[in-house]
Amino acid sequence: MACLFTLGLVPGSAVADRECAVRAARMARGEPREPDAAELARVEGELRERLSSRVVAAQIDVPIWVHVLTDGQRGASDSAVKGQVATLNTAYGGGFGGTDTGIRFVLKGITRTRNQAWFRDPLGHEEPMKTLLRRGGGETLNLFVGQLSELVLGYATYPHWFPDTPRLDGVVIDWRSLPGGALRNFDRGFTGVHEIGHWFGLLHTFENGCEAPGDSVDDTPAEGHPTDGCPSAKDSCPGIPGTDPIHNYMDYSFDRCMSEFTPGQSERMRQMWTAYRIPKV
Repeated sequence: MACLFTLGLVPGSAVADRECAVRAARMARGEPREPDAAELARVEGELRERLSSRVVAAQIDVPIWVHVLTDGQRGASDSAVKGQVATLNTAYGGGFGGTDTGIRFVLKGITRTRNQAWFRDPLGHEEPMKTLLRRGGGETLNLFVGQLSELVLGYATYPHWFPDTPRLDGVVIDWRSLPGGALRNFDRGFTGVHEIGHWFGLLHTFENGCEAPGDSVDDTPAEGHPTDGCPSAKDSCPGIPGTDPIHNYMDYSFDRCMSEFTPGQSERMRQMWTAYRIPKV
């Protein structure tokens, strides 16, 4: 999985800090970890090879199935799900700021599954849950909405994992992170925007810290460490041109500070879609 967000709870309110903890969780289960330097280099070579005979898509309409998990009392409403899809379309369309990525999401349906164990621990039941509920091929986004265990907000799979493990493809987010949800500072639906960015192949903006190749996108300035909260400015790599991309969806800022993808990220997502998520014709 591309990313897990750690969530802390205090009496009377739900708050969260974004923190990626995927390595230990997935390695303990014998599953794919976040890409290391060697895997990233391999993917770059494979991406160039796959794109050599394909035309990169300029516009992408992504069919999306949303699978709502519930324990019988708690879970996302249909209106909250539709609000999340609307937020995705606004964010990826540049409506909050930044570039229009050319990516749009078309809601194909909402399923509702009453299963207390899956609702409370989607990660621990990932394989049976996705095996039963997932629909479509690599071009179909399956978004699973439950209440994540181990205090996390969301996780996603990368496109270059799809050929080997198609049954596990998809994105899982906490239902309280949907627009209007109960998670203070993470209640505008941008957890979904962030995780789906991983599903399209984007890395965190702070990937590799101040060292090359960073996140493999040229127009996101180097970032030494994740953004915490909503600072007015931040420059964690002072020896490198550009201040930290604190408003980028692929950082860890509070939702109210997130507003943009860059043109380079847009191109990267469309390249990965073309290379891994649509059949070669």
